[in-house]
Amino acid sequence: MRLTTERLIIRDMQESDIDSFYPLCNADFVTKYLLMYKMTRDEALDYIRQMMEKKRDFTVALRDGDRFIGKIHLDNDSLRFDVNSVELAYWVGEPYARRGYMTEALHALLNWLFAEKAYDVVSARVLAPNTASQKLLETLGFTREGCIRKALNDNGTIYDDVHYSMLKEEFEN
Repeated sequence: MRLTTERLIIRDMQESDIDSFYPLCNADFVTKYLLMYKMTRDEALDYIRQMMEKKRDFTVALRDGDRFIGKIHLDNDSLRFDVNSVELAYWVGEPYARRGYMTEALHALLNWLFAEKAYDVVSARVLAPNTASQKLLETLGFTREGCIRKALNDNGTIYDDVHYSMLKEEFEN
């Protein structure tokens, strides 16, 4: 998969992403609200290789130079049964945050998911304190479906899990 926007390329992950991926994925800014563990460089490279095989993770790269700045992950929608849906998760490195990059990337990806992949629903989950991510989803037109209180435990810190979704017809409108 390869999508191009005004400033970005959204594409399959590549081993060559490691030099940018490794420091960004280990930054507190990224790991704080994703319940991710910090990886060694070898673990990060193994992760990229696994994601290349599964074709569920996509690099968000600057169009100028194809430099990795963030990632989008697609997975089965764990809360819907027998519905043509997919769940997404995403992050962008702190140096690239608050510049509209992820809004641009997700808009292009939503178009691809609804038009090319023919999904009926795209969902996302956000930890309650991650208000920036919630605002991003709402800006894109996602609907807040609800909150599962005290849903996720990260080494003793317990988070509420906020759920969002967008229907195909909502995106088309």
